[in-house]
Amino acid sequence: MSKPFNDEPVEQLIPKLLSKDGKLLDLRLKYIGDDGLKIVAGTDALRGLEVLNLERNNISPEGIRALAGSQVITGLVELHLERNDLGDEGTRILAESSNFSSLKYLNLWKNKVGAGGAVALAQSLYLSCLIRLDMAQNNIGDEGARALSESLTLSDLKYLDVFGNGISLEGQELLKNAEGLGKVQDMILA
Repeated sequence: MSKPFNDEPVEQLIPKLLSKDGKLLDLRLKYIGDDGLKIVAGTDALRGLEVLNLERNNISPEGIRALAGSQVITGLVELHLERNDLGDEGTRILAESSNFSSLKYLNLWKNKVGAGGAVALAQSLYLSCLIRLDMAQNNIGDEGARALSESLTLSDLKYLDVFGNGISLEGQELLKNAEGLGKVQDMILA
């Protein structure tokens, strides 16, 4: 695959792009793919990682599976996955992994997530610490909106973005009036 912004292997990118305190790794637009994410997931130097930016890296469910099963990266607070290809399967893998139980910020913008992925997030016992969830430009529809509105575990959310998800006015009302989303201060619906 052509890597328009990066010709370096991920093994060289990690030490180059890891913050001095070891808490932030910004790999956005590096097109590391699933194989690169497998290397990231097993890199011992990332044990203290809190923020991981994987925006636009051709990540699929296979890559998320590696991160979800990592013995190294287990304390992420922020995970940026915008413009990848997780779909419902990758979102389910993420929602079912205890590796993500410290997440406060999750960005899934434009990841081909449908209703099934929204249901997985809404029912996840591991994502109860989330305060920011960005799901803009997916396709969760009214079924996904209903699942989010009925979630018992996303009760700490303060920010929810579901713009561009094919949610009807009825679905938007469900979200606006959801008791479980009562702490949301900023909700972007349309």
